[in-house]
Amino acid sequence: MALELVLAGSALGAGLAIGLAAIGPGIGQGNVSAATVEGIARQPEAQGRLQGTMFVTIGIMEALALYGLVVALILLFANPFPGLLEKAEKHSAAQTTTQQAVGQTAGHNN
Repeated sequence: MALELVLAGSALGAGLAIGLAAIGPGIGQGNVSAATVEGIARQPEAQGRLQGTMFVTIGIMEALALYGLVVALILLFANPFPGLLEKAEKHSAAQTTTQQAVGQTAGHNN
């Protein structure tokens, strides 16, 4: 049951990571493009300079969306949480076995 919850939470987290990471850059890229088109309409001779600046700015914004994609891919395909869950379950089972053995030994000595 716990493994299914971890996997479901990871899938939900991956979806949220890529979705939320794409919203900001998408809005920002739209604003930058609109401002660039407006600037070119006002001063057509500045087109080369404005477009160069726009492409650099859009590239920086796109990097933020790519970070969200990387987080989503890690959660889906290189997820460390199921392994940690298995280790915790093994550790818990070993502690329970040790406590039972100690309890039986203590009860035997009385």
